[in-house]
Amino acid sequence: MSRKTLLSACLVGVLLMAAVAGGAAAQSSPESPEEFIRALNDLRDSEALSEYAELDLARSRAVVETQTSDAFTQQDRTQMTNLLNALLAFERAYTTAQQDPVESLDHADEAYVALQQLEAAGGERYAAFGFVALDRFYAVQGERIYESAQTANSTPAELELLSAAVHAYNRSGDTDRYSEVKLERDQLRSQYESDMRRHDELVGDAAAFVDRCRVACEGVNTALLAPVRSVTEYTLALRARESASEAASIAEKHGVATADGRATEISDTAGNALIAAGIATVALVVAYAAAMVGVAGVLIWRLSIWAADAQAAARDRIVTPQEVENA
Repeated sequence: MSRKTLLSACLVGVLLMAAVAGGAAAQSSPESPEEFIRALNDLRDSEALSEYAELDLARSRAVVETQTSDAFTQQDRTQMTNLLNALLAFERAYTTAQQDPVESLDHADEAYVALQQLEAAGGERYAAFGFVALDRFYAVQGERIYESAQTANSTPAELELLSAAVHAYNRSGDTDRYSEVKLERDQLRSQYESDMRRHDELVGDAAAFVDRCRVACEGVNTALLAPVRSVTEYTLALRARESASEAASIAEKHGVATADGRATEISDTAGNALIAAGIATVALVVAYAAAMVGVAGVLIWRLSIWAADAQAAARDRIVTPQEVENA
């Protein structure tokens, strides 16, 4: 293939891509009445609009009014753009409602904003239907998200879901459920924050021992060389392990794996230090006991000798009656 032919083929390809991109842009951003009617009719068989008929009613009304209108003004164009944006955003919200209910709320919020803009542009007759549909959708999603929160595997995840449920109930207009779930969320958040402050304090206390630990943390041999210091570090290691274990329990309770890892690491270090310091302490106690036994043995031996000497001396000083008469 010649260079000229190759360049021509590349040019044709670029032009085709530009034409496709231009067509896609035109399709995604309608301008004329015919383009808006076509885009709105493309949503006629949408499952989301079938279930939430209020939005389909707004769509069909917009189609009829656009078809029968004598003129298509800039205000009409703004209204149709906002209505179409609201419908497309709601369709995304409906599609993600079950797989990712939290993400679906983001799309529902996009639809909500588009409806507000539609209303501000004079399209109240369309926006009113949309808000009714969104109220129902928010209520359904609020309950779905709340149920997911009850089976969350961590407190942070549960708080995130409860916050999303609070937002959904607020948008749905269900003030009772909004107040109930908000109170539950706030109480859980307060307990979680309190527990995590306690967790951080415990980890800090336990970590301070690791920073100060010397002979016990270096192993049994080192601990045996400094048994007196090992006794002190044994008590500190015991407290550190208790603090780290309590911190790990708090982390496990809330499903916070990263925090639990730090506490577990410190607990393991303190446990090893306990073993080393314990062996050194036992060795010190045994040595002390042996020394005491030795001293006691020497004392008993000396006392027995003293008793024998005293007894012998006493016998030497005894005077018989015969010796008295002969005197």
